[in-house]
Amino acid sequence: MANNSSTLQDISYFDIGYDSCLIILSFLIIAVNVVVIVLFARRRPLRTKTNLLLVSLSVSDLMMGLLGIPMSTACNALVGDQSFSGLCITSAAVYRFIAVSTILHILIITGERYVSVIYPFRYMSTVTKKRTVTLISCVWFFSLFMALIQLAWQKFDNFTSRNPTKLRWGLIYNVIGIVMCLLLPMALMIFFYVRMFNVIHRQATQIRKLNRVQQSCGGHRGKHLVTEKRAITIFALMLGIFTCCWSTWYIGLLQDYLSKEDFYAIPAEWLMVFDFLRFSTSLINPMLYTLLKQDFRTELLHMLPSYKKKIERSQQIAMNSVI
Repeated sequence: MANNSSTLQDISYFDIGYDSCLIILSFLIIAVNVVVIVLFARRRPLRTKTNLLLVSLSVSDLMMGLLGIPMSTACNALVGDQSFSGLCITSAAVYRFIAVSTILHILIITGERYVSVIYPFRYMSTVTKKRTVTLISCVWFFSLFMALIQLAWQKFDNFTSRNPTKLRWGLIYNVIGIVMCLLLPMALMIFFYVRMFNVIHRQATQIRKLNRVQQSCGGHRGKHLVTEKRAITIFALMLGIFTCCWSTWYIGLLQDYLSKEDFYAIPAEWLMVFDFLRFSTSLINPMLYTLLKQDFRTELLHMLPSYKKKIERSQQIAMNSVI
């Protein structure tokens, strides 16, 4: 018993080079997501239903920088100290909370775009601000439930326990989590994206034919379709990045519960790479819709002093030319 305790005390997954990179990533995540939230709060044109969903996702990403990465790093350093085992369980709960929140946010964002593209005449009556806020609230509460339910059988003072009953409950819990929080949302979103791209392709074909008869009307509608397609592509990228990065985490969880020994078949170096990529999604998401989404990019430029001076000079030149 003393030997086992001594072994646990020697366990540590802290790597100064890797974890230093995580801390730097954490600061970048906080900075970028704070910019997105501030933009939404200060720039009235950004306060749309779609952007409300994006900002809620940004809050989830911000939590990764504020809580997820610091707690994970601390757990890596202190996992062998039984007095800090509660920290690792809390870190795991926060990690899952953010994972579930992210995928469900991307799901409802995709659903909102789906209604906009497939049912444009019913969009205003279907996607209301009240329903959007209700959906966001449901996402947060469900994510919190999925993260905390594991505490019903996992004790704070014994994080490394391999009790058969706890392992069985953990396996059932993770299988349900994979189905409900990864596979089902992914299947729905793939269906949404396939239908949206098919509809946009069909409309673009019709517009090309219409352009031969009515160039002006066709051109305006064509620009709208290009904007819509760009937005859908951004959200599809967010889904693809999330799926690639987080699927390895779910696979690792199943592998851990199905293994009879405490080991991973995946090399430790690859696990570190996968972890870093998962954390990076909280930086990639806001950068995608801030740098690639037209309204966010425009409002971001308007907040830059150099851009404001450029606009003022252009306006002054225009006024002088009129005079």
